[in-house]
Formats: sequence, structure tokens, C-alpha cells
Amino acid sequence: MSCCQIFVGSLFLLVTVVAFADDKYRHPESRPIDEIIVTADPLEGVDSHFVAPVTVLDEKVLRRESSRSIGETVSNQLGVNSSDFGASVGRPIIRGLGGGRVRVLEDGIGTMDLSTISGDHGVAIESIFAKQVEILRGPATLLYGSGASGGLVNVANGRILSVAPEAVEAKAYGHYDTASDGWLGAIELNAGIGEAFALHFDGLKRDTDNINIPGFAEIVPDTGERSGTLPNSDNESHNFSGGGSYIGTRGFIGFNVSRLENEYGVPGAHHHEEEEEGEEEELGGTRIDMRQTRYDVKGAYDFSGSWFQQFKGRFAYNDYEHDEIEGSGEIGTQFENQEFEGRVELIHRPLGRWNGVVGLQFQDRDFAAVGEEAFVRPSELDSIAAFIFEKADFDKFHLDFGLRGEFQDAESNDSPGSTSHNLLSLSAGTTYEYLAGYEIGISATRSQRAPTIEELFAGGPHLASNTFEIGDVNLGEETSHNIDIFWRKVVGRYRFDFTLFYNSVSDFAFLQSNDRNADGIADRVEADFLETGEIVDEDDALLLVNQRQTDAEFWGFEVETRVTLIDDSLDFVELRLWSDYVNGELDRGGNVPRLPPLRFGGGLEWERDRAYAGVSAVRVTEQDDVGMLETDTDGYTMVNIHAGYTVPLSNGRSVTIFARGTNLSNEQARRHTSFVKDLAPLPGISGLFGIRASF
Repeated sequence: MSCCQIFVGSLFLLVTVVAFADDKYRHPESRPIDEIIVTADPLEGVDSHFVAPVTVLDEKVLRRESSRSIGETVSNQLGVNSSDFGASVGRPIIRGLGGGRVRVLEDGIGTMDLSTISGDHGVAIESIFAKQVEILRGPATLLYGSGASGGLVNVANGRILSVAPEAVEAKAYGHYDTASDGWLGAIELNAGIGEAFALHFDGLKRDTDNINIPGFAEIVPDTGERSGTLPNSDNESHNFSGGGSYIGTRGFIGFNVSRLENEYGVPGAHHHEEEEEGEEEELGGTRIDMRQTRYDVKGAYDFSGSWFQQFKGRFAYNDYEHDEIEGSGEIGTQFENQEFEGRVELIHRPLGRWNGVVGLQFQDRDFAAVGEEAFVRPSELDSIAAFIFEKADFDKFHLDFGLRGEFQDAESNDSPGSTSHNLLSLSAGTTYEYLAGYEIGISATRSQRAPTIEELFAGGPHLASNTFEIGDVNLGEETSHNIDIFWRKVVGRYRFDFTLFYNSVSDFAFLQSNDRNADGIADRVEADFLETGEIVDEDDALLLVNQRQTDAEFWGFEVETRVTLIDDSLDFVELRLWSDYVNGELDRGGNVPRLPPLRFGGGLEWERDRAYAGVSAVRVTEQDDVGMLETDTDGYTMVNIHAGYTVPLSNGRSVTIFARGTNLSNEQARRHTSFVKDLAPLPGISGLFGIRASF
């Protein structure tokens, strides 16, 4: 892709930037922009005063985004895509990096699932309950661990209350989705007992059928395959939680217990066949039955007359398991993950102009997999880290500085093999407000990431991705040097954000195909390869891949403009235009696999008193800069609409009726970031109709 092609999608946006640069003269009166507190920042900074690129989706924005998965929820934000594996599974990809390089957090603590192990493993979190979703692009290792070298997504669900409600607060939600003939219902309750105690409960149930798609599921359909439906894409899930808090004059402490059960099909997964009396019988697809019980504790305490101003603590223990069920109904593999993660933060009182926090984070993980497809050996992982983060304002300059040291130890339980890593990460950045509301800035980060257990201890067939994966216990630390340069306007009728980023990664770990028999063709093997060592000549056999390390470079841009077209006593109309792009190349030659292509889009949002509506369109260009053995992916355009109307009731209660339409042109869309893009397209034209009530 040439430079001209890369920037064509954002050219109009940049022209708009210039055209509206003096909007203060055209529109001297403007609605103030609400500042949103970023809970992932221990100092609770606002989103408009961040050196690191940050996006916050509040409840107002979340109501028009998909709730099928957390990856789908954030996939239309700058620099963020989804690595979906059908409609039920989607993990965020940030600036072309995914898997273990992007952390997904629930109120500041990891989801503690197995979604980084394999693309078909779902993230154990529901965005329906989110009060806001925070996206930090670029390295976020300083606060949340070496796994966040690509960025993080924090889902703030507010399940542990820090203030006792004065009265019972209840919310109910329900919708019907035509694409999957699916229903979802959810309820949330908060109540106070005096001023010292607060109680919380929420529950959700989802039941969907196979999703409707335009055309065939596979690019090259099998003989007799039916079009219009993605087989084995149904889902049934339950999520319940409850807890309470004690609230004192100087702080609070609370707990929450949650249970998630999620059973879903894996579209495009390996189908097993058996022979009976000379006839072949194709069995059903693989299914995953996930169960997670999670225990959370959260608290804070304000000091009086101390050098420290506040103490914060968050702790969680997780008991997770899931079964991968074969088409015959038998359990092929059982996965278990017992994990504890905690963090404590001490916020010191201002030292001159400097405000900051020091903290500790610790993690203990015990992983096991048993069965014929247990491609990662049972293993344990322990880590402990200390960090410091400081920020200060000097007139028109804002400065950030951070430092983190971390030690990680990983060990395989059933075979020789252990590894330890000492990690050091640091960051610094500054913004300069050269005119009121206009900022330029730069941030630089040096971050280190330790290998994950799947990168270290894999060694077996991985049928979901049709590969035979072999890890490497000798993998070293992955070191990223990242630079962001940005220009933004954060207030007024016209706002914009333009960012250029560059990321040089030393010892980038990735899976590489083999050619052990030197025939110039990638090796294919059977599931018993470790015993036989045999290379087979069958196109549908497992692709043999090994973990490798080499240097890599990523660069790209993100640009967004927002223009308030109308803001009067009746109507509010806002136009959003945006584009993003990332390119990744390996030092040994070739492209990083599954990179998202250039995207550009726009949308209009309208509000009048109790009513709102909007329309958006996103163009995803073709991806032909592919990695080894990857296929090209065609471009597509996604057109969506939404609308709603709120009916006020007495005593502050209200009922909102809403509707959303997605993929209105019914395009066959395949995400290049998906492991099953050639087998499972995105849903076709869909209508979602629902109701939301607060009382």
C-alpha cells in the first residue's frame, strides 16, 4: 500500500482541521464538554488531560454499541479492532497488537480468563453492566503489568459501591436481535442501609440462535453447504453478582461475588468425522462451556496528617474452567485457571507541583489443561511489581513520568522447564497548550513484556486455529520503544485529535510456519506429531508453527474530528469523522500477520430533549499487505443507525425505548484480524429492539 493510498482515507479529515481551525470566531458560543474521570488512572485524571492516548466510552455512548463481546463493543474506536471468532467471542486488538499484549480489566483487575491462550476463548466480562469503558492505546505497562505493551481496556462496572444510595436504585434492560433471533435481559439493583452500608446485585441472561449472514460462511463453500446462516454460532449465557460495602467517614471497603456461565459454538472449528459401515458422518462443531466464579474486594482510606493522602486496594480471586466439547458431545479438553491478582496504591500529598502514586501489584496463576487438544502444558506463573507514576502542571505545560519494575517466574508442572524475567519499564510525556483548548504533545515509553505461558509451554494440536503449536521456554523479554506525537483541540464546537505513533519492538514473539523437509511449502502434520515426527502431504492437516523472536516495527496514525453543527434550545447535532491505520513489518522480512487495514468513517448524532438518533458508516479497505501464508481480505462498508425515546415517569424514573440497525447494506464482511475470517463472516443486516428502564 502506497503512502498516497494510506492517507487518502484521512485527507478530508485533515482538510476539515484546517478549515475549522478558527472556529472560535465562527461559533463563539458552545456547549461545555463534560470531563470524564478515568478510573484506570490512580490519580483519577480527566480524559481531556492525558498524555497517553485515551478514549472513554460513557453510558451514553455504550448504549449504541454492540454488546455481543467486549471486542465488538470497542471496535469502532480509534486504533481498536476486534479479533472475533464468531459472534460470541471478540478480544480487543490495539494498534495491531492483541492477545497477551492487550490487557482487559474489570475495575482495574484482569479478567483472569483464558482468552489470551486461544482466539476461540471468550473474555469473561459483560459490557452491559459497564458504567464506562476506558481504552488506553500504546504501552500501559507502568500501571497494569507487562502484558499491556499494546494497551488496555478497562471495564468500570461499579459493582462495589463507595457511596451508599439514599434510596433503592434499580435498572432493567432487555433487547431482541433479529440477526440471531436472540434475547437478552438484565437487571441491576443498588440500595443503602443508612449511610454506612450499601448493597449491590445484578443479573443477566442471554440466549441467541445461529446468526444470519449474507451468502456462505466459507469463502469456498463445501458441496451442499447452505447459505444465509453461520453454523454453530449460537450462545447461551448467565451472569449474576452480588455484594456489599461498608462506608466510613474516611473510606470504604466492599466485596462482590460474581458467577458467569457461558456456552457457545465455535464457528469454523475443526469438524471431526467418523466412519460407520463405510459411510462418513460429519459431526457437529466444537462448543465451549465456560464457568467462572470471581471474588472481588476493593477499598480506600483517606489519611489525616500523613505524608500519604490516600490508600487504595483492589484484590480478586478467580476460579475459572471451561470444557471444549466435541461434535459427538464428548469433552475433548478441560481447561482450568485459578488466579489471584491484587494491587495497592498510595497517593502522596502534592510535592510542589507534583502529584503521584506509588504501588505494588502481584499475581499468582495456576493453569491446567487435560485432554487430546491440551496444547499448553500445565504451568504456574507468579509476578510481583512496584511502580511509581507522577504528573505536574507548569503553566501551559503538563508533564507525566512513570517507572515500573517487575519480576515474573513461570514453570511447567509436568515437564522440565522454567523461566524467570526481570522487567523494567519507564515513560515520560508532555503536552503544551499553545492556545486555549489547543494542545500539542509527545510521549515516549520503553516497556518490557515477559512471554506468556502459551508462548513458553505450548506443545500440541490447536484445532481451533488448525495449527500444531510449539512454544519455546528460552524466549526472552520483548522490549518496545514507543513514541506518540499528537495535536488536539479538546474544547469548543470543533474538536480534533491527530496522533502519529511509532513502535520499535526488539525480540517480538510470534508464531512462524516451518519447512523442515525443505520442499518450499509450509509443513502440515497430524495431531500425533510429537510421537511420529511425520510431515504429511494433506492440505487440511495441521499447520506446524513454532514460537520465534525477531525485531519488528509498527507505525501508523489516528485522526478524529468532531463538529457541533447545531446547538440551540431544541436540537444538538454533532458530526464525527475519523480514520486509523497501522503497518507492521518483521526485521527478517514480511508483514506482521493479521494486521487491521486502513479504516475511515463518519457519523451524525442528533438529540432533542427526550429523543436521540444517529447514523454512521465505516469503510474498511482491503488488506493485501499480509503475513506469510495469509490470504488477502476484501474491503467492506458497514452502515448502522440507532434511535431512542425516553418517557419520564414520576420520582425521577424513566423508560427508554430504542432500536439499532447494523450492516444495513447486508455486506459480506470478514475481519482480517480474525483467525476464522475465511470461515466466519460478520452478521448480515440486523435489527435490535429494546427497552431500558430506571426506577
